Amino acid sequence: MKLQDRLPEGVTVDGKFYKMDFDFRNVFRMIEILDRDDMLPEAKAYKALCCLCKRPKNAEKVLKAVKGLLFKAPRKKGGQRVTDFIQDAGLIRTAFRQAYGIDLYRDRLHWIEFTELMNALPEGSRYAEVVGIRARPMPEPTQWNKKEREWLMQAKADVALELSEDEISEEYKRGVANLAALLKSMAKGSENNG
Repeated sequence: MKLQDRLPEGVTVDGKFYKMDFDFRNVFRMIEILDRDDMLPEAKAYKALCCLCKRPKNAEKVLKAVKGLLFKAPRKKGGQRVTDFIQDAGLIRTAFRQAYGIDLYRDRLHWIEFTELMNALPEGSRYAEVVGIRARPMPEPTQWNKKEREWLMQAKADVALELSEDEISEEYKRGVANLAALLKSMAKGSENNG
């Protein structure tokens, strides 16, 4: 958005303006509904939009416009997840209060403003510290960094996110693929030596 732009209050689809309440809580409720697997797509679109407006019409088209407005392009596949809005809720609330004086329990905040502030949370909060630990790469072992690596492994374990079933499955597949590559490499090494 341009600096002079106002926060959007809805979307226009096929020439009709749909007024929406884009408070961050409503958008999170919408996301929860969209993540459900127990609903038909049409029902899911309608129910998700009910979080933002009353009696939505043309739900699938309007939802597509809402998603285009509120959500940026998805992160590249394989990117490391370093935060979770559910698991880190307390840390995020505290960071907003500490950095901006905003009480996320009581204050209304447009989704776009919420995400902009979230992405700009300054260093110095426990939330920023936790995200930094999760994102920090593990250094290659050397004779001088054993204690640093032990500390970082423990720190990462202390602040690790709980994995979803899909993430556990992906981790398992990656581990099997890495093991297969290692065994293949070892087999080639023994053929070359033999």
